[in-house]
Amino acid sequence: MSKDVFMQLRIEPELRANFQEAVALEHRPAAQVIREFMREYVAARLRPEPANQEKRMEAVRFAAASVALEGLSVSSEAEAQARRFVNGEISLDELVAAKNG
Repeated sequence: MSKDVFMQLRIEPELRANFQEAVALEHRPAAQVIREFMREYVAARLRPEPANQEKRMEAVRFAAASVALEGLSVSSEAEAQARRFVNGEISLDELVAAKNG
């Protein structure tokens, strides 16, 4: 389980008040909305470029072919993790850790 960390921000008082009013209208905690914004921002900017994504796909195909040559099959969980890797949602280290975890 990961530990939470805290972040301090300097924002204009009017922006803060307007933001708090907007999230209150949706009955949502401000921190939850900020985390969603952060996740979307990171996903949009850290998604691999198409050329890099193709290289990741080639590596996954090679690994799957290697597994098949051994007479084995890839589990649905491993396929899901491979898709996440190709899409840039996880790193190669995270893919390998999931396999060994």
